[in-house]
Amino acid sequence: MDYRELEKNLQYHFKDTNYLINALTHSSYANEHKKSLGSNERLEFLGDAVLELSSSQFLFEKYPDFPEGELTKLRASIVCEPTLADCAEELSLGQELLIGR
Repeated sequence: MDYRELEKNLQYHFKDTNYLINALTHSSYANEHKKSLGSNERLEFLGDAVLELSSSQFLFEKYPDFPEGELTKLRASIVCEPTLADCAEELSLGQELLIGR
């Protein structure tokens, strides 16, 4: 597959496209096609942690006077399914996903 348009949207070039293919492969597709690369579940686990850490650091530095509770609410509003879905749509990510029946 040609992922140049996605890399352009991401503003990132993958040296090893196997990581990109793995990230785009849902477990339903992997199970149906017996893909040796597996699914994106492990990368999703790692990505969730990275996203939480990076957004926490950003908010911590941007709002030095906010208490923990307010920072937590802000982070939750940023790192939530609707917000991430909007980001995925903006990147045209949906058309690249490998999903089973």
